[in-house]
Amino acid sequence: MTVHLSHARTAVHRGERKLGRRAGRKYGGGASWMVTLVDLVSLMLAFFVLRFAMTTLDTPSFEKAAGAIALVLGQEVSVVERAPPVTLNVEAERTRRGFSLGYLEPVLEAKMANDPVLRLARIARAGDLLVIALPADLLFPVGAANLTRDARSAVGVLSSALSTLPNRIDVVGHADPEPMSGSGRYASNWQLSLARADAVATRLVETGYPRQPTVEGQGDSRFSTVAPTLDMERRYALSRRVDVVIFPERAP
Repeated sequence: MTVHLSHARTAVHRGERKLGRRAGRKYGGGASWMVTLVDLVSLMLAFFVLRFAMTTLDTPSFEKAAGAIALVLGQEVSVVERAPPVTLNVEAERTRRGFSLGYLEPVLEAKMANDPVLRLARIARAGDLLVIALPADLLFPVGAANLTRDARSAVGVLSSALSTLPNRIDVVGHADPEPMSGSGRYASNWQLSLARADAVATRLVETGYPRQPTVEGQGDSRFSTVAPTLDMERRYALSRRVDVVIFPERAP
């Protein structure tokens, strides 16, 4: 009886091996241990996916990465919000943060350095704002508010750098305190500064900036704050400018 059982088990084992060889030929061959390896890799993949799903997103780091991608590719990259604002009102929407100004400053400086007009502009922090000061003498003819050919090209370059930013942007015109001659188109320095700011804002939109910036003319009202230690001629030159002001919050 024992002998017969032994023969039966041997026959079954031979049949299993034969079926295994047939299956191997049918499905492309390969060692049987590959099945176990694939299962192990699948389990490890599932484990790391679960680990990632349970991690907390580092929003500031993600914003920096998103900003770099956006500026390089020229496309807006949306930052995933961890949770919607608790109170959905105008104030809550206004205070939503844009890209970090500390990060944007060196990136914009590098982009502006390649343009013959923009590389002569000044970019600096003013409190919690980032200000790009464009010298009016490089942008406009004397007493006029029409951009020169080189200035139109330069503002187009600036537009491509700013178009991917979610931050609020204002355009503010300034003038020197020299009284207008009366023979020109503009009756006051305030009117001239406003027209120049509007010309820059219009060109930004024409060349791809997706929103209409807030435009403001301040004339010579800020002249007293312009480099008081410099000689008057230099102060006059610095006061003739158009500022592109970048805010820390997102545009409405």
